[in-house]
Amino acid sequence: MRDLYLSYLLKKSMEGDPLVGVKKGLQYGGLILSRATRKSLAGPLHGAIVVTYKCNLHCPMCFLWKGPGEYDKQHDKKELSTEEMFSLIDDFAAIGTAGIGFTGGEPILRPDMLEIIAYTKKKGIVTHMSSNGYVIANKNIAKKVVESGLDAIGFSVDGALPETHDAIRGKGSHERVLQAIDNIIELRKELKSSIKVVVVCVVSNYNVDQLINLITILKEKKVDHVSFMPFHDIGLLSSGTENSQEFKIMQEKIAKLNKAVDELINIKKKSKAIENSLAYLKLFKDAFSGKKLPVSCYAGYATVCIGAYGDIYPCFPRMEGEIEKGSNIRKTPLKEYWYSSQIKEDREKIRACRECFWNNQTEINLLFHPFYKK
Repeated sequence: MRDLYLSYLLKKSMEGDPLVGVKKGLQYGGLILSRATRKSLAGPLHGAIVVTYKCNLHCPMCFLWKGPGEYDKQHDKKELSTEEMFSLIDDFAAIGTAGIGFTGGEPILRPDMLEIIAYTKKKGIVTHMSSNGYVIANKNIAKKVVESGLDAIGFSVDGALPETHDAIRGKGSHERVLQAIDNIIELRKELKSSIKVVVVCVVSNYNVDQLINLITILKEKKVDHVSFMPFHDIGLLSSGTENSQEFKIMQEKIAKLNKAVDELINIKKKSKAIENSLAYLKLFKDAFSGKKLPVSCYAGYATVCIGAYGDIYPCFPRMEGEIEKGSNIRKTPLKEYWYSSQIKEDREKIRACRECFWNNQTEINLLFHPFYKK
């Protein structure tokens, strides 16, 4: 994510906007003051939109397909329309959002997904989409993704071995996601695109001894970066789902985990293969041991998330857990909510939270604690 934003700043500067760095610097300072004064003095660095809860894979550690994704069937809830999405993007642009991540479910299952990306690009916002890769294994669809102007795509790969990934994501999914990666990398060269390809791996009991091999495999495929996220209990989610416990690092694998984390840190120091910041990687052992995040959280200031039905959340973990809903954009548009008294109340509810080590949220928190050292 950091690399994506830095690439964007460089690109904008080369395109004739030499002040873009100054503007983003002012936004950074404005967000520090925002949290200090409890006011909206700047827009978020990162907005996330869950464009759909529909998914073609049913990963056991994910709550979305079996939680909110069932509501439209049971309670006749409707996902945001194309027009509502465009209006939401307008509001994100109006409050000065730097980048938007599109996620799900599986975003590409949404028929208008590429239109939404193209519209967001017209607004000058950095775009990122998360995908399980299953559909993008089709080269024609992959070509349309690259042609949409998407800045970066993140694929989920949870093991160096097919059987590991398939045990988590579903039979045949490993082959499909690797094909999707090959498609995007081949097409970006063919179409002269600058799209970044990032692979995200959730570190768990399944794959703790495969992380280094995974990096090697992905480097050979010319993936831009590999990003890791620790599987951990997030207390605020009460996410002790039936299947989630098997992902927790077993006591007998703690030594392997510590060694793997140390190796990731060494690789990070020597190369750009790993996207995570050094500060974040150093927190992995804390995450796996159940400790609290040691820095204050900027959720609700530097981040905001919109669920597929229009509900507003300060961060992705709360969106997944369906807690601390701020409002709904169908009742209160995001631009109005961002400067309302309601958001002040919502921010106060979560101000002391230190529950999660979610990758995007924690990396953003660390940006605002540049002198923190583990």
